[in-house]
Amino acid sequence: MKVAIVVYSESGHTLEVARQLRKRLKHLQHEADILRIQSSASRKKLTATPSIEGYDALVLGAPVHALTLARPMKRFLDSLPMLGRMPVGVYVTQQFKSGLFGGNRALRYFRRRLQSREATLTDGGIVHWSSKARHKQIETVVERLLP
Repeated sequence: MKVAIVVYSESGHTLEVARQLRKRLKHLQHEADILRIQSSASRKKLTATPSIEGYDALVLGAPVHALTLARPMKRFLDSLPMLGRMPVGVYVTQQFKSGLFGGNRALRYFRRRLQSREATLTDGGIVHWSSKARHKQIETVVERLLP
């Protein structure tokens, strides 16, 4: 299976989860590419929008900003074509140790937008970056995202 891992990451935390996922997918004999979303300094415009054409599955990852999904990922979701039942997993990273600080809201936003694009939603989760259990959370999220 060929998997596109599309991430928006500023601090590198979200990208680190993507790297762990890619490593695990390759170990399982899947092809996996990390594709980066880039935005202007104000986060209002995308300066790089990766193509997902030719992939069998999709994983999307982004941080939580201002108690919701980061604006550049929202813009990327708006640009997606109909996905025709493509399997899509999602994850978010956030600084706080509780999903009540935007993580759950960000996951709901992902799911609503992807359902409107006819994606087949798989699993995912939240990585709380300040948590001492961060590494275990990353492992759990990666396992949930595997096809």
